[in-house]
Amino acid sequence: MTPDAGQTSRDSGTETRDSGTETPDSGTETPDSGTETPDSGTETPDSGTETPDSGTEMPDSGSETPDAGTDTPDAGTETPDSGTETPDSGTETPDAGTGVVGNVIDNWGFEEWPGELPAKWLGSKSNFTSDVVRKETTNAFEGVNAVRLVNPSATHKRFTTLAKSMPAGRYSCTYQVRGTGEVRNAFFSDDYSSYSSYTTVSSSAWKQLAYNFNLAADVFDTFELIFSVRNTSGDHLLLDDVRCVRAEEPCDRVSCETWQRCVNATATCEPLSGRCGDASACSEWQSCDETHTCVTSSDRCTRHADCAGTPATPVCVTATHRCVAGDPCAGVTCSNPATSCNPTTGTCELAAGACFTTLDCRGALPACDPATRRCVSADHPANIIRNGGFESWSTYSIPYYGNNYIPDYWYGLDNGLTDPGTEIKPSRLQPYTTATHGGSRALQFVVPIQVAERFSLEKFNVPTGNYSCSYRVRGHGTIRHRSYSSGGWSVQTDFLTVDSDEWQPVFFRFVGNVRDWRLLFYPSRSVADRDHLQIDDVVCTKD
Repeated sequence: MTPDAGQTSRDSGTETRDSGTETPDSGTETPDSGTETPDSGTETPDSGTETPDSGTEMPDSGSETPDAGTDTPDAGTETPDSGTETPDSGTETPDAGTGVVGNVIDNWGFEEWPGELPAKWLGSKSNFTSDVVRKETTNAFEGVNAVRLVNPSATHKRFTTLAKSMPAGRYSCTYQVRGTGEVRNAFFSDDYSSYSSYTTVSSSAWKQLAYNFNLAADVFDTFELIFSVRNTSGDHLLLDDVRCVRAEEPCDRVSCETWQRCVNATATCEPLSGRCGDASACSEWQSCDETHTCVTSSDRCTRHADCAGTPATPVCVTATHRCVAGDPCAGVTCSNPATSCNPTTGTCELAAGACFTTLDCRGALPACDPATRRCVSADHPANIIRNGGFESWSTYSIPYYGNNYIPDYWYGLDNGLTDPGTEIKPSRLQPYTTATHGGSRALQFVVPIQVAERFSLEKFNVPTGNYSCSYRVRGHGTIRHRSYSSGGWSVQTDFLTVDSDEWQPVFFRFVGNVRDWRLLFYPSRSVADRDHLQIDDVVCTKD
């Protein structure tokens, strides 16, 4: 039987207790019968390596159960071997129980090994591999298991707990080590803490080390205790009995509201920064709202926009936080021709119809002219996509499909996957006039199929520069896009699920200075309830 940690084995020695040259409690009479309890004294009766009370007759027989009742049998300072289960033995961890009171470390004794690794260890910040983290079952400090860490390198490796939440406070840790190597500690919360100094271990006997740390704020789901190990040899470094206990604080017994914090110095609740119990906790120009937040009072301001509700006094004087008469744009100069002063905010903002890039053009005019910084239509020369509005269609002879009516400058035919071109049937492409984003036509995809097929722009060279692009899509189905050139494939986008009669913009960017650039669409799963899928106004302009 494994003794409790820190105690010597009970009833052990060189001789068998209650034994001698004769068989105890044997004779012509039934032993241990009568009105008194036999074999009582300062020693535990009937124990040893042999079966006590042996003879030719059944010992301890009678109308009562021997050595049992409301008193503790075999009396001593502890209750040996009593109960319906065998204490400190079997398939369970001896003397482990539910853990040390207050210990925040899970599986602190390394008794739980559901597989090749200890449970609740090797968190995300560990860089020990599974082959150098080993179960040690010989001479554990407590229980039956310890963990052996192998890292003969002079470069440290981290062995950590699994990530968990931890309340703020001061923590005191101890752990047991033996073997040969160096170890130090740190922790990870939202970043790595500083490390403690290395301790050199070189002993076959267990040695207790200590590590203390402080968490200034609660940590949610990211805390990992770190053991940093290097220069192991021989038996390497063995670890056991890891205990971390948080120091009790006055605020532990105080419950505060969500908008409050407890101050340990006074053990009282006070409002968080920016929060309030009443208006007295806020600035003179603020009020305390129902969420206990300090907000600008209805008759005060922090910016011109706060005065928009009082046209006669549209200017906010930040020194007094009051709205007064005046012009919010007085003295404001906008240096960029695409911006103008907003009379509500008094700041330079992108003017109506102006743009820095095509990404700013979200209305009826989809492209940005870099020369004028104004949004323009898809057929503007600033758009490098030829026939991006699908206004022009012609009949072309398509290999294997004969003559087909398709949009000009599209249906690029190349050499397969190494030089990808169009693979969609031309019959799936139709001019669409029922609803367009710009001009008189759009492109309709009739693709009630599950597998998307490429539809390609004819390739062309793109000069050096950064390009901003967009297209509009509506209907019912899925679609994604990608580009290919001498620079290789662009990142593959996810499929966009479309189910609307409204035109939806899709924006993307790419870098020029490439040859044979082409844009590819991948439509699929179209549904007739919204006339399948339609795209329009494909534009790319140089920033």
